[in-house]
Amino acid sequence: MKQIIFFLAVTLFIACSKSGGDTEKPTITLGSPTSNQHFTAGQVVNITGSITDNDELHHVHIMVTDKTHSSEVIHFEEHADAKTYNFNKSFTAQAATTYKIHVEADDHVGNIAVVEIEVNGN
Repeated sequence: MKQIIFFLAVTLFIACSKSGGDTEKPTITLGSPTSNQHFTAGQVVNITGSITDNDELHHVHIMVTDKTHSSEVIHFEEHADAKTYNFNKSFTAQAATTYKIHVEADDHVGNIAVVEIEVNGN
């Protein structure tokens, strides 16, 4: 019986220490572009911002999808392993095209934050 109680106590301790009680999602601040911003054909769209976490970021994922032509423009992933991560990616806008910008980050216990906006090429 003592062994069972010990086993349960150790299992509970490991489960609790894994999450560490961290339930706070990372914070994503998108500096540019702004939602529904319009760009002329040939203009460079700069995607800038920062991501922070109260403990430590694990994974950063930035995707830009051309919704008009159903194609991927940017697909970027990095294991950040830091409290703060700054990003700066760019692409060239095409005429008559809508783009979805997706920025996602998670921390080491699996808390996930997502920011999505759309911008347009004229």
